[in-house]
Amino acid sequence: MLKLGSIDEFKSAVNSGGGFTKGNLFFVKFPTIKGINAYDLGLLCSQISLPSRQMSSVQRTLGNQTQEVVHGYAITPLSATFRVLNDQKVREYFESWQQFILPEYSEAENSFSARYPDQYTKPIHIYQLERGQSYPLFNKQFEKKLGPINLSFDLDIDIGNKAIANYHWSIDRAFPKSVTSTELQDGGDDITTITVEFEYKNWKGEKVENGKQKSSIFVNGKPL
Repeated sequence: MLKLGSIDEFKSAVNSGGGFTKGNLFFVKFPTIKGINAYDLGLLCSQISLPSRQMSSVQRTLGNQTQEVVHGYAITPLSATFRVLNDQKVREYFESWQQFILPEYSEAENSFSARYPDQYTKPIHIYQLERGQSYPLFNKQFEKKLGPINLSFDLDIDIGNKAIANYHWSIDRAFPKSVTSTELQDGGDDITTITVEFEYKNWKGEKVENGKQKSSIFVNGKPL
């Protein structure tokens, strides 16, 4: 007979697991491209999808039974949204990356010449931050790095303090396939954003053990 757990058992399971994770506690570490420091991009990233795999299968028949068997897998692109500052460094970063992948048209060669993937693909790291010791990254005043931006949100931790990660996704050989911007329009005062779709070769997720140095996303105000 199935025995259902009590509310106390549920609470105990939640407490032993450290509570529920929150979707707004994350940090993304992007690579340095053409000398452009990508630290601010991690702060300005307001949304990013997590990597996933879909198993590819075929039907196999043995006797009178048919079943699906796996022969490979497919990965889905990553989509990330960024808020744009007046210095336009977010646009400059991704435009520089794409222009490096496919340089300007060459009149001498009468063609475009794309670089090799080993030259333009880079790793991206996504960190899930721990509730109670971290903070929603954009809901703060970034006076040191982003200027006097005051969004009137409650401050619960200084940006110079460390944020603890409990999970880490490593994205291998990524590159920005497409960049889509919001429209400029008269009468609106919303913050401009851009959405970037990344293709990549593979990914790996792993639990981060707290207490180790690699679990501190910020050390003295700087990322890993």
